[in-house]
Amino acid sequence: MKYLFFLILTMLCFSCNNDTASLKVQNKVHNVRLESINWGDYPIAYSLITGETSEEYVIEDKAGTFPKINKLKFLMVGNGKQVYLETKAYYQLDADQTLTIVVSDTTAVTNPAK
Repeated sequence: MKYLFFLILTMLCFSCNNDTASLKVQNKVHNVRLESINWGDYPIAYSLITGETSEEYVIEDKAGTFPKINKLKFLMVGNGKQVYLETKAYYQLDADQTLTIVVSDTTAVTNPAK
């Protein structure tokens, strides 16, 4: 009976695929604030001023679907105006990785509404 319990417990441990990874965003765009920052469907930060880095956002994946690949989406706010933007680049996040996405003056972005 002990061996059966041990076997079942071992099988449960090996069948639990619980991968995690984390993501941060850094705003290096001069004189603007980034708001409503999302990486795909993951809400990373509410607002970042120039020079600020978001807290680490941990993604837990029980389905084992890493790597995850998404664009960064955000509102850029400055001089009383705002525009919705997405990065042209996709960012890949692998299991057990900490990814920092830096948005700077030279980051290629697009406004999908236009």
